[in-house]
Amino acid sequence: MAGSIPQDFIRDIVDTTDIVSLVDSYLPLKRKGKDHWGQCPFCDDGKNPSFSVSEQKQFYFCFKCRASGNVIGFLQSHQGYDFIESIEALAARAGMEVPYENNSSVSTEKNPIYEALQIATDIFEKNLANSDSSEHVRNYILKERKISSEVCKKFSLGYASKSWDALSKEMLGKGITEDILIKAGLAKKNKDNKLFDVFRDRLMFPIKDRKGRVVGFGGRVMNPDDQPKYLNTGETPVFQKSRELYGLFEALEFRKDLKQIYVVEGYMDSIAMYEHSMTNSVATLGIATNRFHIQKLLQIVNEIVFCFDGDDAGRGAAWGALKNVLPSITDGTEIKFLFLPEGEDPASLLEKKSVESFKELSKNSNLLSEYFIERLTQVSEVTSIEKKASLASKAMELLSTMQESSIKRLLEGEVSKITGLDIKDLKTHSKTINYPNRVNKGAFQDADKKDKSFEATGLGSKILSVVLSYPYLAREIEDLDKFSNFNEPEVRLMTEVVAFFIERPEDGIADLLSILDKESASFVGALISINDQVEEQNARDYLNDCLFNLRKSDSVTRIIELKEIFEEGSLSEDETFELQQHLLSNIHKLEEPEKNLLKKLSQKGT
Repeated sequence: MAGSIPQDFIRDIVDTTDIVSLVDSYLPLKRKGKDHWGQCPFCDDGKNPSFSVSEQKQFYFCFKCRASGNVIGFLQSHQGYDFIESIEALAARAGMEVPYENNSSVSTEKNPIYEALQIATDIFEKNLANSDSSEHVRNYILKERKISSEVCKKFSLGYASKSWDALSKEMLGKGITEDILIKAGLAKKNKDNKLFDVFRDRLMFPIKDRKGRVVGFGGRVMNPDDQPKYLNTGETPVFQKSRELYGLFEALEFRKDLKQIYVVEGYMDSIAMYEHSMTNSVATLGIATNRFHIQKLLQIVNEIVFCFDGDDAGRGAAWGALKNVLPSITDGTEIKFLFLPEGEDPASLLEKKSVESFKELSKNSNLLSEYFIERLTQVSEVTSIEKKASLASKAMELLSTMQESSIKRLLEGEVSKITGLDIKDLKTHSKTINYPNRVNKGAFQDADKKDKSFEATGLGSKILSVVLSYPYLAREIEDLDKFSNFNEPEVRLMTEVVAFFIERPEDGIADLLSILDKESASFVGALISINDQVEEQNARDYLNDCLFNLRKSDSVTRIIELKEIFEEGSLSEDETFELQQHLLSNIHKLEEPEKNLLKKLSQKGT
């Protein structure tokens, strides 16, 4: 990649790719009526396939979990690709070359930082394999940790020599500049402005992104007196520790068979599991599992098993992971917590027991719901009314971070059983508490805004369906602000979509979905999938009829319009009756002028 991808090419590749053929290459589809159907890859839809792929609309939609999108969205959700990776995959499939633009600041494969990191990896590997000074490291890997040379090579393990500047000197000799060495996190300068290596006398673990590019390193000391025990590359233009997972690239090589992922505590834990043919583990880089890790993993699998030590530290880490995973949980997501016997790690346990025994242990691990309740009842005993109240408060604080789902409702039900409080009381109480850790959504939506409950058959939805089918018609809708008085969620969404296509006429549905919240995007997907498309020759008239009727349905706006017609003296009999009805329906809110107008209309009618 050598820069950004032109928008025209993105639109072309999306138009060129047949979504039915693409999806069918990952999961079997059967034609049924005008659409193709299969088992949903994003939820458990049982024996009745709920995942539809429309050849006509080039869109997929699941009637159970409401997952939806186009070819790009499918690759992002199913394969775990980012946007650029999805375009590259589609281009490769079509036999097309991606025309990257060179005026972008986006990090690229030709970025000299990537080159420097790969050269450093090669040097570290060579040091480990050939240097007499690395014999103690080889013994540690091969004999003490019992990692085979094949797996060692698979993970590109290496050794950074004790020398203060051996790596820097060798890389400078290969044409890598001081500036790039520093930017890559491989070297620093001392107070005398002399270059020195960041990693010295350490077992080196290259950290790879999903493309297999080395983006940073983790280094373990070999001398127990040295500190820190583990040292990671600092923040660089290509590396953010909080967003990377060690071993993810290696796990994704088995993507087709990847159903679950283990999250373990350290580099060696992940490598040891790979050594025992458990190729589905990743490790955080010495930090707590965060929302970026969770989101990345849930793009790939629906089941995550957190594997922690059974001591206090391990359980503390597990509780932190649980709190971070709650906002990302949806129906179909399965999160487990596996606590190892004290003094054991995955490597030692796998040595003592078979892989089958380890997997059986995993099957019997705590489900998130079980661990959630267990932990809360341990922290807040339910031996008194006060402690039940404390538990309720803590539980609802955590549950308030979750999306609406069946599992959330079931957890609320469990809290209700334990505390004896009615679910309605729990929810009411939780709304009155200002939780310090709750995300403030005020910057994104009105505090008074009602919860979304879209109505697919309303006038707003009908207008929305036409605009989604023929986006160019959005530019013909006048006085969009007249719909600002409407409270219906589908009308508010309609105005948002219309404004989008007016401002961005070259963009398509995929671009629209990228800016919508999850609920709105899901509703748009449903409309595209289930609504019959109005024929283009009739679309404009149909749209205008819907707009006219929608304007009529708004009492406030319609009263103003009809009053103007009345003052002009041209109010028809039907319009007179309509104005009367609007005024009568709002009689409790009428000001004196409107009351007088109602009297005049009544007199006119008699």
